[in-house]
Order: sequence, then structure tokens, then C-alpha cells
Amino acid sequence: MKSRLFGSKSFHRVREKSVGKFRPPAWAALLVVIFTLWESVSLSGLVSSSQLPALHDVFLAHVGQSFANVTTGVSLALVLVFPLALLVGMRTQLDQAITPIIMLVGALPDLAILTLLVTVIGRGNVAAVSISAFSAFFPVYFTIRQGVKEIPADYFHVTSVFKAGRVQTFTKMILPSIFPNLVTGLRLSFEFSWNVLLAVEVIASVAGIGTFISSSLGSSAHSLTYGLAAIMTVGLITIAIDRAFFERFENRIKRWR
Repeated sequence: MKSRLFGSKSFHRVREKSVGKFRPPAWAALLVVIFTLWESVSLSGLVSSSQLPALHDVFLAHVGQSFANVTTGVSLALVLVFPLALLVGMRTQLDQAITPIIMLVGALPDLAILTLLVTVIGRGNVAAVSISAFSAFFPVYFTIRQGVKEIPADYFHVTSVFKAGRVQTFTKMILPSIFPNLVTGLRLSFEFSWNVLLAVEVIASVAGIGTFISSSLGSSAHSLTYGLAAIMTVGLITIAIDRAFFERFENRIKRWR
């Protein structure tokens, strides 16, 4: 009888320990497997580097610059959009005057805006950052605007009753209320900016993954796999950032809604 009880207790202890172990998500495990196989096959010499480039070569040489352009563009859009979206969300007349114009501009094709920016600004990183900021502007604007509009009017009445200043009202009430919307807007803007990244770098002659793909597909020195490897790298990195950062962050702040 004692041995049975002892065995039962030990089983529960082992079970409790196993439950507390960290289990990586399935998508992360799959990405690790893909990256490991890719790098192993390339470095082992089973396939020549002209047919399958090493993952670290593609990433370090080209993706870094593209990621910097997208990040800079999204950050610039956030700085410009945030105060405007707050004002529009809190002022109905201002919303009715400005939002239709922003919707009209947002309906314009990104490639058409890119051609205009290249003509005005010139080719280079400035054009890439500008079109990234343009693509990120609209999801950030509409999510923050909607977040402000969803704040109950009673919240503002309470702040006026307690005679809270503008800074306190913003930091203690408005910002926590719209923060989940802000994260969602950044997540969408990051995805939109990556979608136009390849065209931006090809048309604007910006050093990055888009130019690398274009030169690889059009050059006889490299095979088709170079371009496909670069395209796959962009897709995998986008999924990794979206799942590892934005999704985890959104799950943490769901209780704020």
C-alpha cells in the first residue's frame, strides 16, 4: 500500500514538473528546422553556393538594410500620425473634415506614390523610407483614431470631476485605453511596409533584399535559387517578427481592452 502511495506521489511530482516546462510554439520549431536544414545543406557542400546560398550570407548582406528602412519608415509614420489621430478621434468636426481626405489618399496605389516620390526626392534610402512611412501611415492612423473614439464619455467626466490635468488625463486614461489599438496598427503597418519593400528597392535602386532578388533573377552568374532563397528569407523573417513579437505583445495587453 505504501509503495503504491509513494509511486502515485512521485508520478504527480514528475507530472507537475513536466507541466511547468517551456514548450516552444509549433511555428517557431518549424522555422528552426527550416533554417537549420538550409544552413546545413549549404555549408556541407552537398549543394554548391551558386545554387543555394548560405542563409547567413543572404540575411547579413541584404536583409539588414531592408529591415532598417522599414523600421525607420514605420517609426516616422508613428511620430507623424499619433498626434493627428488623437485630435481627430477627440474632435468630431475635425474627423469629418480630415478623415475622408486621408481615405482618398490611402486609396491611391503605393507604386504610383513611389514613382512620384522618386521623381521628387530621388533614388536611394530616402525614397524607400518615405514609401514605407506612407504605407504605415494609414493603419496606424485608423487604429488609433478608432481607439480614441471607443473611450467611454464617462471616463472624461470622471477626469473632470477629479480635476485631472491634460498630462494626467493622457497618461492615466487615454494612452492605456488606446495602447492595444496602437500595437495592432503597428503590426498591420509593418506587414504593409514589407509588402511594398521589394518594389521600392527595385524601382528606387536601394541596396537591399529587393535589389538582390532582381539582380539574381536577371543575372546569369546566379541561378534562380538565389532569388527564391531571398524571397523565402523575407517571408520567414516577417512571420518570425509577427509571431514572436507582435502576437505575444498583443496577447499580453488583451486584458487592457
